[in-house]
Amino acid sequence: MNRRTLLPLVPFGVLLGAMAQAAPVHQHGRAEAALVVEGDSLTLSFRAPLMDIVGAERSPADTAERERYRERMAKVTAPRPAEAAGCELKAERVSGLAELFPEGHDPADHDHGDRHAHHQDLEATWTYQCDHIAELDAVTWPFLADFSSLTTEVILLLPSGQGARTLNPGHTRLTLE
Repeated sequence: MNRRTLLPLVPFGVLLGAMAQAAPVHQHGRAEAALVVEGDSLTLSFRAPLMDIVGAERSPADTAERERYRERMAKVTAPRPAEAAGCELKAERVSGLAELFPEGHDPADHDHGDRHAHHQDLEATWTYQCDHIAELDAVTWPFLADFSSLTTEVILLLPSGQGARTLNPGHTRLTLE
């Protein structure tokens, strides 16, 4: 079920800048997302603890585990805006396994004194160009079905105002009405 909360009006650039610079909260079982409409452009972002995506936050122990991580991370695919909005995916960026855990990198080189120092997050951003943005009434995040333990908090920046919604575990469709 979606929960709706209104936020005070915040200038678009200020909010995006703050989101980009803020340190991730990193709470297992909780993901953060944003949905931004600016003109005919729709930008969606998603961030979740790697533990909730691959089941660990450490470097893969061997080739088989590296492949399992890669398969799980590949499930994070582009959300689907409502078909009536006529949106076409123009740009996509999803954290890659090599980015998070470069091959040949020795995890023993790190100081393990701070138990939070090695928390990893998967981050993704998708940008769409929409022919009928006014018809955008929902976005489906199909990959959330694969990670059904996640509660996803979504910040909304829409022409009609700002807000927030919660996608509870098992829910993949975010309504904007």
